[in-house]
Amino acid sequence: MNKFSNPPTYSGKTTVYIDQNVLTMAVKNCDPVFFRLLAEEYQVIYSDDTLREIKRSGQPHKFLTALLDLSAMHFKYQFNEAFEATGNMIIGDLSPSQAFANYLLIEPVYDTMFTAAHQTTLKIYGGKKDAAFTDIAAEQANAFEDLIGFLSSQLHQIDSSRRDLRAPIEQYLETLQAQYEAVAAVSSAEMTKHINDEKGESGVQNYRASVGMGPVQLNNVEPPRVIEKIWDIYQNLDGYREKGFVIENFLGISVSPIYNREMHQHEKVTAIYNLLNFIGYKSDSRLHQEHRHVASISDAAHASIAAHAHVLLSGDHAFVNKVRAIYEYLNVQTNVGLVDHDGERISVGF
Repeated sequence: MNKFSNPPTYSGKTTVYIDQNVLTMAVKNCDPVFFRLLAEEYQVIYSDDTLREIKRSGQPHKFLTALLDLSAMHFKYQFNEAFEATGNMIIGDLSPSQAFANYLLIEPVYDTMFTAAHQTTLKIYGGKKDAAFTDIAAEQANAFEDLIGFLSSQLHQIDSSRRDLRAPIEQYLETLQAQYEAVAAVSSAEMTKHINDEKGESGVQNYRASVGMGPVQLNNVEPPRVIEKIWDIYQNLDGYREKGFVIENFLGISVSPIYNREMHQHEKVTAIYNLLNFIGYKSDSRLHQEHRHVASISDAAHASIAAHAHVLLSGDHAFVNKVRAIYEYLNVQTNVGLVDHDGERISVGF
């Protein structure tokens, strides 16, 4: 692979976001005709979460070569002048190798933050038995402080005379850290109410037992309107009945008093994806194991960013079912295709 190959220019083609299992099919040279036609007729896109999984694979050359062969372009979130997420996306013009090199520059700090951030949910699923929620909250706050320090250090590269650039960034970083610390404190306090640190309990199993509902019942819910059907069940269960909850509260997508704004579409996708895992609808397996938990977080990230593409392709049946339900509820227009490989040919079902 020539790392200096000229990247493609986006020409307005229908965008196709492929998740890691589909990219792995390309790496393994499954049905080359399928991938050749995919590259010719569509604009394949990938994200930082793709790059993160490529880094974890230990074989970046193979995956980056596959992205290059697919003429894939980097898909990333857009930020405004105050460095706040706008909810919109940008198709970048870097080659896969250049995008990966840029990712590696921030990866050490980001990885520390990423690892700390998912410890709370890992413990909820029955992992991280040797740590209390307060310990995890402190670890998360320290990791986030390191991330903010790294970003702040980058500001010194901006000419001191350009206060018009530096001031909004500095203000945003201060606000971001205050918000994160508030979220971590609230999360720790709430989790401690419901899960005994000393027993290493699974909050998920406790919750499912308390409401009398889990995968056995929920996996029988059929489309259409899966999300609404699930809420119809839960609103009549103990803990929800006569509490004044609406479906947005249940899904975790109501306006947050901490951020004081409507959640962006990709944030809502992430929240609902995590909720469906938690209650047991087409849930990812073995989420008490760290590597499986990390993989599930990556899946949620792929679902979130793909909500801005025209098409999402995945070979994971449970993932596709969850994403289709979420997109339908949020009126996301992305078409979700289930990729099947029979050993010779790839087929896609919509």
